[in-house]
Amino acid sequence: MLKKLAVSLAMMMTVILPTRSEAMPEIMPVENIQSGMSGKAYTVVENSGVIEPFDVDIIGLIDNGKGSSKMIMAKASGRVIEKTGGVLQGMSGSPIYIDGKLVGALAAGLKEMSPYTFFITPIENMLPMWDLPDPKAANRYQQMSLKPKEEEPTEEPLDEPIDEPEDEPIDEPIDEPEDEPIEEPVDEPVDEPIDEPIDEPEDDLEEEALYVRGFDANAMQFLARELKPLGVKNLYTIENSSDDLKIDYNASLEPGAPVGVAVVFGDFSVAATGTVTAVDNKKILGFGHSFTHAGNVNFFMTDAAVVGTINGVDGAGVKIAKLGNIIGRINQDREAGVAGILGKFPSVVPITVNVTDKSLNRSESYNASIAYNENLIPKLGASIAYAALSKTADSLAESTVTVDFGIKTNAVESGNLQRQNMFYNGSDVGQVAVLEILQALSLVCSNTNVESDIFSIDINMTLDNERKTASLVSAVPDRPKVKPGETVNLTVQLRPYRQKEETIVVPYTVPITMKSGPLTLDVHGGALVPIAQLLMNAGYIMEINEPAQDYSEKITGFLNSGKNNELVVEPGGVLEPQTDKELKREIERAKKAQEKAAKQGKKLEKTPAESKVDTGYIIDNVVHATIDIDKI
Repeated sequence: MLKKLAVSLAMMMTVILPTRSEAMPEIMPVENIQSGMSGKAYTVVENSGVIEPFDVDIIGLIDNGKGSSKMIMAKASGRVIEKTGGVLQGMSGSPIYIDGKLVGALAAGLKEMSPYTFFITPIENMLPMWDLPDPKAANRYQQMSLKPKEEEPTEEPLDEPIDEPEDEPIDEPIDEPEDEPIEEPVDEPVDEPIDEPIDEPEDDLEEEALYVRGFDANAMQFLARELKPLGVKNLYTIENSSDDLKIDYNASLEPGAPVGVAVVFGDFSVAATGTVTAVDNKKILGFGHSFTHAGNVNFFMTDAAVVGTINGVDGAGVKIAKLGNIIGRINQDREAGVAGILGKFPSVVPITVNVTDKSLNRSESYNASIAYNENLIPKLGASIAYAALSKTADSLAESTVTVDFGIKTNAVESGNLQRQNMFYNGSDVGQVAVLEILQALSLVCSNTNVESDIFSIDINMTLDNERKTASLVSAVPDRPKVKPGETVNLTVQLRPYRQKEETIVVPYTVPITMKSGPLTLDVHGGALVPIAQLLMNAGYIMEINEPAQDYSEKITGFLNSGKNNELVVEPGGVLEPQTDKELKREIERAKKAQEKAAKQGKKLEKTPAESKVDTGYIIDNVVHATIDIDKI
């Protein structure tokens, strides 16, 4: 299975030849930084891709007390900053140097203040990410490193140190803007923090813009709702440079260059872009703040290309960038930033969505790869399914959708968790059509005993711009008396929406443990729970002190749960609970019935208390039928 996966992904990818690597410069510890110092920051703001400098003046140290990380407050100026109107989203991670030594990363700004004021995450806070445990690197899942072994590069990474930024020829910065609030250095030494601590910045830089590809306006809203718990507020749509999924096995990055962190890649992409802070051969640091604050992660690292900048209201500007190639794996997502490794690639879950719009006679197929993350797979899988349906269909209003999906996983014995259902909604059927996909993926990812493998997700959806609902009219049994273990046929009349009535015959087998006497049967749609449904199905012998459901039982319960287009027959009415003595008597009676059948050469299997039949409609009501249960 994994070989097939490797082949299918390899066909989508292009290999790119190697370039050079970087090495770490000398760093300047926070204790050596003093207010009034000046330095340089480096970033890309134009589609030329040129890394440009801007001036940085240190204001002071922000210390929010025990348990909080120190931040350095600074002010930006120079030609680049004048052109952008201040520091922007996307500049996060831009390295700051003083006297050629790396101080840290541009991390956050306060839009309520001057757009030129920002905070620096000290490089000392970022470097430990390279040494943190990486258990997600050792897993069972297919990684994106799909290049044949004989083609892998044999060259040793270059160890050339990065040029000292101050030694590089840099254009003279133009005079600072007149509205810059601070003209003179602050007198306080850095080891005496500013008296009034400032709250941890919650601004447009820390809320890094999320770039999405393949999502229309409706799908963007759905995705934003699913990702809201991650703190994502700003979504931007931008195209990748190519429709082909490319992977660069020998990429290099340099401080100040744009970098992307993606959780989905392919026909649909979800990613954030920022700036590289530091590089040590194959190891990189960036952003200066978290992406999802998820700790040890398994995300795509991509290169990126800046398109341009947009100046927003009240300093809320953004640097627009687009994803390029997959170049490595982000393995740490922490408060101080993100860290990753070039040439190593994340474990992936391939997802394929096939959509057919019957009214338009249109079919489309979509493919993407989700970086394996149990917290994100359910949300992203459902969002991709919704996006595929919304893009293909002319309208999702007043529509019926048939959803058939399979999840290849070892969470079930068969290896494939398969489910089919029908959904109707008067305004947006996609909102309800993908909920079972979300539920199923959440179940697979919620095993508290072991981590379940997910090898692929395959979804087929068929849209019909008609209302495929029906109401039940009546249900009539073919005979009034039935013995336990026997089958009675119910003739069910149903009336489809604005169509002629139809007849369906549903067989119902009476459980062998059913007590004699009158029995009311509820006939209803699979998704409905009749008010008069039994508190305890008479056909099941319930054990006293029944244990809680384990994981496999939860999966089975989901797979056996009623479907909207099913016609279900089951015992109805509310009966008084049986006493322990009555339960034991029923068990004994069932055993005798089994023994009697065995002597006659028959085998009485335990029958469920319900019968199910698929229909072409979503059943929206309940009717009842009555039969007499005779003694065996």
